Amino acid sequence: MSFLSEKLLLGNEHRLLGLMIATLIAAISFSDNINISRSLFITHFGFFLMWQPVYKRELDFSLIELVVLLGLIGLFLVWLNVWLIPFWMLLLLSLLTGRIFSRGMGRIAYGVAVIVLFLQLTLITTPELFGLHGFSNAVITTLELVLIFMLVPLLFIRSLEQHHATRVDFIRGFLIVILTTFLCMGSVLVTFTANIPYIQSLASTILIAAIFLLFMALLWSPRRGFSGLAQLWERYLLNIGGPLEQWISQLSSLEANASLEPDYFLNTSISYLQERHWISGIQWKTDTAAGLTGERTKYLVRVSDDKVELVLYAHSPIGPALLLHSKLLLSVLIFYYKAKIQERLLTKQAHLRAIYETGSKLTHDVKNILQSTKALTQAVLQEDGRIDEAHQMLRKQLPLLTDRLQATLDKLSAPALESTESVSLKTWWEDMKAKYAGRNIEFSESIDSETFIPAEVFNTVTENLLENARAKRQLQPDLSITLSLHSDTGKVQLRVVDNGKPVPDETLTQLFSEVIFSENGFGIGLYQSSQIAKRAGYKLLLENNTPGNVCFSLTNN
Repeated sequence: MSFLSEKLLLGNEHRLLGLMIATLIAAISFSDNINISRSLFITHFGFFLMWQPVYKRELDFSLIELVVLLGLIGLFLVWLNVWLIPFWMLLLLSLLTGRIFSRGMGRIAYGVAVIVLFLQLTLITTPELFGLHGFSNAVITTLELVLIFMLVPLLFIRSLEQHHATRVDFIRGFLIVILTTFLCMGSVLVTFTANIPYIQSLASTILIAAIFLLFMALLWSPRRGFSGLAQLWERYLLNIGGPLEQWISQLSSLEANASLEPDYFLNTSISYLQERHWISGIQWKTDTAAGLTGERTKYLVRVSDDKVELVLYAHSPIGPALLLHSKLLLSVLIFYYKAKIQERLLTKQAHLRAIYETGSKLTHDVKNILQSTKALTQAVLQEDGRIDEAHQMLRKQLPLLTDRLQATLDKLSAPALESTESVSLKTWWEDMKAKYAGRNIEFSESIDSETFIPAEVFNTVTENLLENARAKRQLQPDLSITLSLHSDTGKVQLRVVDNGKPVPDETLTQLFSEVIFSENGFGIGLYQSSQIAKRAGYKLLLENNTPGNVCFSLTNN
């Protein structure tokens, strides 16, 4: 096809189609003169050879395809008879109806060609094939001229479609060919059995077919109390190898059991699948295990993935529909198996994250206790004679340190449990002032009501905020820190304020929402404090972030 340009063929697709059908009708009309008929058939096949690659959207023939196609055309011309012509027309009809469901002018062009070919086949070719009385010779000649003139508009329809793959619906084309064959053969049968003219038989057959198609169309769609043949047909296609709903239900029930290991889930699912009557055996292979259920046969379907490989063996050859069904079953099984592996992986990650967050939080507790211990040690080691003052500090602080160490040990023993102990706000405030006495922290309170608070939440948040501020004081020695508490009719507000530098802008977007990696801290304190406060119904905020006034607040919602 190299002597014809791609653009020329694509732009004249409908013209080639019209000339191809017109020469075919002309060749059939001159069937009495074999030489003229063969010459017209040669012309017809010439147009077919130019139209066929455009139809396939492949403009180049391979050598083997070209030899086979020319050989078949040669045999057709040598053995040309009245039986080969209807066969060729039915073949063309299936090709044309495969493109009749396209869009735009292409649909009109192929629709006209199908109508012309159908009328030629049913009104002229079939009665001549069986020697039946149809139309007179004059009417047949006029009818053939009318059919040819019907193709004239195709010569003026230029194809505007670009060179891309076009879907060809061969199934619908095949069904239309079967329907056409049914009409022709039914008309012939009625003519012979009822001894009536062919045209009358054709009209009766068309009426019967129309009633049948109308009845099937009514049954195809769902009606009240009836699901419709369409749903029955689709359910049949899905349930070729057994009830698909039952298989999915079994897999879903197994997958919902979070305690099942992935390999046990796979083995149990394969056992369920093995119950299908057409399956002989199933072989599987994963990263950790392999096995075979049933027996191997030469009829197999293989589906593999990066996690698992499944091979299904059947008792009998597997057809195209059952092959798709088998791959669907195995693909669903692989999907659920990978989901099970992912679920197990996420569970482990969640467990490790819980350990990490709990350990990070307790590290802060231990660090705070260590700092308190260091302060007490320094007070005891002073040699300025203030032994009584140091003794009083030890009496106040050691019980508090003992309680905090015991609480930390309890959390390490049961990290999933969080303390929900409530204490009086006044009691907690006095303990907090005693704990941080002598550390250059100003305290301010306004407690107007007797309120109970979660001690764990307030201890964690307050200690984290104060230790962050004291660490900040090491870089800014003149930093002042104020801890204030305000309570009024159940509304509690705790503030930690310093007059140092504000929180950097690049850190604000991550504050309280994720772990911040810090050079002089553990980078998780504020995140942990925010999460604990949120679970207890409190909110930790950066209330003010200006130079000389950095304020963190803890309030109940």
